[in-house]
Amino acid sequence: MTEKMILDAVHAGVGEAEDLDWKAAVDEIKDPKEFAKDVAAMANTLGGIIVFGVREDGAEHASELVGVANPQSQVQSLRGRAAMVRPFVPALRVYSVPLSQPDLAGTHVIVVEVPRSAEAPHLVPQTKESWGLPRRRGSDTDWLGESDLESAYAARFQRRRSAEEQLAELADQLLSDRLLHTDTSIWVTVSASCSMPSTVTTSRVVDGTRTEPSMLAALDLLPEGNMLRDVFTIASPRAGLRRAVVSTDIPYTGTSTRGHIELLHDGSFVGALNAGFAEPVDGTHFVVQARLESAVRDLLTVAVLHADRRHADGILQVRVSVALSDRLPSAQLALTNQRYTRETPQPVPNSITLRRIVPVTAETPLADLVSTARAREQLVRQLALDLVHQFAVTSLTALSTTTG
Repeated sequence: MTEKMILDAVHAGVGEAEDLDWKAAVDEIKDPKEFAKDVAAMANTLGGIIVFGVREDGAEHASELVGVANPQSQVQSLRGRAAMVRPFVPALRVYSVPLSQPDLAGTHVIVVEVPRSAEAPHLVPQTKESWGLPRRRGSDTDWLGESDLESAYAARFQRRRSAEEQLAELADQLLSDRLLHTDTSIWVTVSASCSMPSTVTTSRVVDGTRTEPSMLAALDLLPEGNMLRDVFTIASPRAGLRRAVVSTDIPYTGTSTRGHIELLHDGSFVGALNAGFAEPVDGTHFVVQARLESAVRDLLTVAVLHADRRHADGILQVRVSVALSDRLPSAQLALTNQRYTRETPQPVPNSITLRRIVPVTAETPLADLVSTARAREQLVRQLALDLVHQFAVTSLTALSTTTG
């Protein structure tokens, strides 16, 4: 949004609509819940823009550019009020546009961009005891009825199911087509996608002559001795039609033996690290617990940074799985604390062996994962615990330190 666009709208007398709301000042909204209601209503409908610093006439048409003083504090105030919406509206933007008009020197227009939300329906507090689900109806705001509410939640659940199916499909394609399975392979796969995929289109998404930026950034965040650094000695991507492939096998001929990462153009991710070392003992494969946890942490870190770099947004949904070769239908998997030696590995005390690991899933706002190491660490811990709990193991080994 630019000053010229706003001036043109005022001169044209553009009226309020389902996706546009003019407001003269932030202070005209006395109750913080009213602004949260406006944000949630647009997110629950088609999305839209709320502009502060434009006065309207009695017919809800823009009539005068008046500007807003102290824009920085006002922007922070509006962001705080928007945080009352549940769940939080992903990709919400609040920013100021400086005005150059002589009579408005030092003032700004504040723009609130509300996306049509994949996390709808959004609730706002009506009283201390009750919540409501607002929506835009023309230039007005009202509340969803029972049948509307039923449809809105059904649509959200369907989006979640579709996302989960997409993550499973990405992982299955990787496991079946692009990973080399041997008797010693234990593949840890992570697939991830955002509820608001990237719409960024560029003629050159990857540069095959240099290390992939998301992986370089991940190495700066991860502790020493991470699997990503151990496995990927060269991390130059190969460009595909809608994805970039980074493989440990040089030259890459379609399958990878130690590590494989695919960075999709919409910000989605799928990757795998081979955590296996030893030959199976009496049909039981042993995976070092620290390597299993490290693989989850390292792949998830790259997934987060890739989604952010591609400007995806919303809720990042993640699926983690562990797989042995399909050629070994009776094989079992066990955890060990030992790094591989010629001696027979010993299981983690009190753990059990499993024929199949159930994939685990989780979701967190991408903005939280990008902005704080703590959010990344919590998500990694949740996923890793869900994996090792299946072995009846209740504590983590490799994640006792932060992830950067």
